[in-house]
Amino acid sequence: MKNGFPSAPGLATSMLLVCLFAFILSAQERPGIRGVVSDTTGNVVAGASIEFRSAAGVVLARTSEDGRFSVDGANGPGTLLITFPGFTTVTREIRPHMATDNLQIVLAPSPNLQRIEVKGTSEARIPSIPSSEFSISSEVIAQSGTLVIDDVLRQVPGFSTFRRSSSLFANPTSQGVSLRGVGASATSRSIVLLDGIPLNDPFGGWVYWARVPREAIQTMEVSNGSASDLYGGGALGGVVNLKTRTPELAYGDAELSYGSMNTPDVSFAAGVPFGKWSLSGAGQAYQTDGYIAVPENQRGSVDTAIGSGVLAGFLELRRAWGERGSMFVRGSGFGDSGKNGTPLQRNDTTIPELDLGTDWGSSSAGDFSARLYGSPELYHQTFSAIAPDRNSETLTNVQTNPSQQIGFVGTWARLFAEKHRVSAGFEAMDVRGHSAETNYAASANVDAGGRQHSFGFFGQDAWLIGHGWLLTFGARVDTWNNNTGYQSRTAFGSNLTTTAEFPDRSETAFSPRVSVLKSFRSGLALSASVYRSFRAPTLNELYRNFTVGNTRTLANPALTGEHLTGGEAGLSQSLWRNRLTLRGDFFWSDIADPVANVTLTNNGTTILRQKQNLGESQARGFELAGQLQVNAHIQVSAAYLFVNSIVLHFAANPALIGNFLPQVPQNQFSFQANYVAKKWTAGLQGRFLGNQFDDDLNTLPLGRAFSLDAQVSRELGWHTSLFFAAQNLTNDRFNTAATPVYTVGPPLFVRGGLRIVWK
Repeated sequence: MKNGFPSAPGLATSMLLVCLFAFILSAQERPGIRGVVSDTTGNVVAGASIEFRSAAGVVLARTSEDGRFSVDGANGPGTLLITFPGFTTVTREIRPHMATDNLQIVLAPSPNLQRIEVKGTSEARIPSIPSSEFSISSEVIAQSGTLVIDDVLRQVPGFSTFRRSSSLFANPTSQGVSLRGVGASATSRSIVLLDGIPLNDPFGGWVYWARVPREAIQTMEVSNGSASDLYGGGALGGVVNLKTRTPELAYGDAELSYGSMNTPDVSFAAGVPFGKWSLSGAGQAYQTDGYIAVPENQRGSVDTAIGSGVLAGFLELRRAWGERGSMFVRGSGFGDSGKNGTPLQRNDTTIPELDLGTDWGSSSAGDFSARLYGSPELYHQTFSAIAPDRNSETLTNVQTNPSQQIGFVGTWARLFAEKHRVSAGFEAMDVRGHSAETNYAASANVDAGGRQHSFGFFGQDAWLIGHGWLLTFGARVDTWNNNTGYQSRTAFGSNLTTTAEFPDRSETAFSPRVSVLKSFRSGLALSASVYRSFRAPTLNELYRNFTVGNTRTLANPALTGEHLTGGEAGLSQSLWRNRLTLRGDFFWSDIADPVANVTLTNNGTTILRQKQNLGESQARGFELAGQLQVNAHIQVSAAYLFVNSIVLHFAANPALIGNFLPQVPQNQFSFQANYVAKKWTAGLQGRFLGNQFDDDLNTLPLGRAFSLDAQVSRELGWHTSLFFAAQNLTNDRFNTAATPVYTVGPPLFVRGGLRIVWK
């Protein structure tokens, strides 16, 4: 040491020790999650997707050749998801002070479609699997800028309702769900489930989207493509699966907002566990004055705003038993009222429901699930005839449609020989209802209705036949019976009643499916499927007449079931450590005897149609989708669908052959962008629809449609955020219907409010 300073060797040694100490300290404090992923046979899984989601954003990784992974950027509590095509997604909640340096993750073989619910689900909007599936998380719902969940689902290509209108303004009977071009009508050709229980209206098949409070939804999953082999006749075109939260930990969410068109809204959900018990509930209430749907150059003094009001909620009590068992009872209620565009045209609905469920599992016996549900419903609507100058209207029909349903579904699944995931189940449903009309136009009281019960048995085997290979084969047999069908008519001022009784009819359908999936360590996956599906006509199609504008549609008690034969092939590719997912698939489907609204007469001012089995239709096309995780905070995705849906055969009217199916555009494109940080979130979503026709004759084109929605929020502290949202930012007044008078969609809709998240 010279003059009090260390020598050069001593200084170098000191600096080296300081650097080494700093490195050791940083390595000890550096957050991270590490582990190894294997399958049930013990083989490591290379190329599996690793995703960690937290308040700080999203961190992505992949497993190496030895199955190991490391998420060095993980920080704070969050959710870890491990996915690989052909296996069930594994979800791990990462909490503070939890050991995360040697996680052992085991993936079990699983088909893309499974009736039995599995806790782990991918939160990626476009999962890296070679089939048309989409997942929308509660965070994306909050960032979408929309008030009702059907508007969020419209970002999925192929998803559509009978009308382009949002359920915030539309008549509920126009909310039948169609997926991927199989044809839209008031009746859904796709099943919508809430925690495994059908949400479709039992009498008409449409969906009351507001029955499920937004804040209660954890994820919404959409599977395009027929799935009758598991879900029965409701899944001719696919499945929409809504899942609510389970209170493993206490939580409470709420959203309060006010928007244009005098639209207040409140939605909340909360849950708390106490010992083996838990209690959760949710509610939603909104109303809107709406807007006048008839364009200014066509409207008259009779035209008023279309709008709605909704009150909905549920309460659930759950008890855990054993390590893998639970049971619950859930009661729910729903009521809505709607204004349909003139002073005399209104509708309202009341639906109480009771659901019972149980889940139990063991390593030796497998996993068992059962659901029992029942509900009565009362739907009421008035119709009127509007003068050509639209300055007066006359009440023509007052309808009351009481109905009730009771249903049961039981499932079982077990892993055999570490390679076979075998499942089986039984489903039954009984629906009865009628349509009581005071028909002023016909000067008579008309009552028509009946009963339908159905039974289905299904089985499936997902077989891991080799490294990266999964073969799935399954089938379902369904029998349904229409009985006690009738129609009675009593003329005004007369005691004379004429009654017609329709013969009982029954049909049986066999719905097989075979799929093969090949996954590569490089992130590439290929799949192919062939299948058959069916759909039985609803009581609404068989017995209920209805009027929309000046278009009247007659029921048809002679309708038979629809039968679809189809297939698809797809591929997916993950790149850049899973930051980019690309996917594409080709599909085709031929539907024998599809039920359609066939035009009987059209004099230019009034249209008369009837429900008829059309003969044969065809839907063929392809879908492209991609998702990019730009960084931990920004994600963008987009999807394009081309589908050519046409009439192939119709002996009763050969002039319809080659026509496009109503309400199905050839081209659909959607995109989304989301930004998530600790204090700010923002979302942008857009959807383009090409031209589509409102009628089977293809004489009423609706043109193209575009909608752009956005949302931005800022955390204020104390679990509270301030947000602003807008729908239809470009104020595109696209056509929604032609009856034959054209109606248009809503103008720019803005709202703002507070969001509270406590967990």
